Formats: sequence, structure tokens, C-alpha cells
Amino acid sequence: MSETDVTSWINLDWSSWHSLNPESGDLASLSTDEGLYRVSHPDHDGLVYIGETGRSLRGRIRALARGTFADQMPYRDPHTAAPCLWAIRDRDSSTLEVSWTAPSLAANIQARKAIEAALIAVHRRDHGRSPTANFARIIPGYKQSSYRKNGLVGGRLTDDGIEPNADPGIGPLDWNQFTNLTADDWMGVKWSEPTPLAEASKQIPKVSGVYRLWKSGHSQPLEYIGESKNLRNRLYRHRRTRDKNLLYSFASLSRLDAKHKREEVETDLLGAHWLACEAAPTDQF
Repeated sequence: MSETDVTSWINLDWSSWHSLNPESGDLASLSTDEGLYRVSHPDHDGLVYIGETGRSLRGRIRALARGTFADQMPYRDPHTAAPCLWAIRDRDSSTLEVSWTAPSLAANIQARKAIEAALIAVHRRDHGRSPTANFARIIPGYKQSSYRKNGLVGGRLTDDGIEPNADPGIGPLDWNQFTNLTADDWMGVKWSEPTPLAEASKQIPKVSGVYRLWKSGHSQPLEYIGESKNLRNRLYRHRRTRDKNLLYSFASLSRLDAKHKREEVETDLLGAHWLACEAAPTDQF
């Protein structure tokens, strides 16, 4: 049995698996508390989606289920993963199942979102990839719907068209060094030398990458973890709006040419942060 299947995955108390199909009646037993949830399909290794909600698990999962089992691909709102799960159901059958957890920590937005990042990061570490529908992805052969205001309904591609969000993501980072959050090789990444934010300069490259901010003398928790397609511009903005005594360090990775790839790396870092010190970065989320 995969770790993602067990009812104690990363020490959380998960429900048993229930059909995501609204017609099954299984969703009536959903909790109305804040929490986290996971979706699986028997033909997919690992999970197809991991999510969180600060409102009602029942309401959020039902919104996902309605879109997933609609006659045509839904818009990306009210649930951004619904178009991809609709495509999975259309291609691979309707056998989608959901499981959820409502720990007391889920009432805190920072903790809840950090736990979600940890779940996705651990899934990436253990399965070598992200859950299929996370990061606004779509499966090959399908066109992604837009948000409702833009009016584009996706569906099966009828030609050789390319959907950018179907591009493969990148694999997980190296977890051998995940507990030392300010190390120059944290998560197997080559980080720049720590520098006061007041000294952020034109020497910072205009490239895509990830970065971290922290207080001098404090190894954990970090202040913030972020991603950007232009590290110089982003760190310049932080210099204007944050404590200039904060330290910054960045890593430019040539593979981070698309936003979903940068978000995958950022999520690995956020998940590792939670697992290392059981806290989110202090100014995250």
C-alpha cells in the first residue's frame, strides 16, 4: 500500500475513501470543518489532487465534484482543479475517490496551507512527480478551461494543438539536507551567499528562480520563501517593503521556465520547512 493511501499519512487522521461522484451519496458524510483532502484514481500511481479549504470541506469538495462530473469541462472557478479531474474522468473512467482530514491546526491558515505544501512535497518525493491536477495542470490531449469571466470552455483537443499547462513538471528536490533551512545546500539547491536585504543590488541576475528571507541569527523558521521569473526585480521590491536587515539568499534554476515548475520547487521548500520545524515561514500565506 502506498503511503498516500494510509489513514495516518504524515501523522494526520484521514477518513476512509469515498466516491467523488455526487450521485453516490458518499459526500453527505463530509465534515463541515476546515481541512485538507486528497483525490485518487485507481489507474494513476499516487494521487491526482491534494487541496485545502478554510471554509467547509463539504462545500469545497462538493464544488469540485460538481465540476468534475459535469457534462462539459467546467471553468477553473469555483474550483481550479475541476477541469483536470474532468479530463481524467473523461479519459480514464469516473472512478475517482476522495479522503479528507480536519485536524485542529487547520483552523489556522498558515498551518493549513503549510501542511498542504508538505503533503504535495512528500507526494513529489515519494512518487517522483506532483499530483496530476495540482498547479493548474491539465493532462495531454485536453485544452484547459479559463476562468468564467473569460468564457473559454476547454475539452478534448481535436488536432495536434499544444496546451502549455500539460507540459511535464520537474522532479522533486534532494531531501538529504532538508532540516537546515539556511544551509547553502538546503534541499540540494545551490543557494547564493546570505546578504542583507538592504544590499540587494544589480548583481542579482534577471533570471527565474527561488529565494528565501530570514532574520540574522535565526536559523528557523524562515521569514518567507518565494519564486519569481525575475529574481532581481522581486528582491528589489522586497528591499522596499520589508525589513532591510533581513538576509536573503536565492537560487537560479534554468529548468524553471514556467510558473507551475517554479511553484513545484517553491512547494517542495515550503513542505520541507513545515516538516523541519512544524511551522510555516513567519510571513507566508
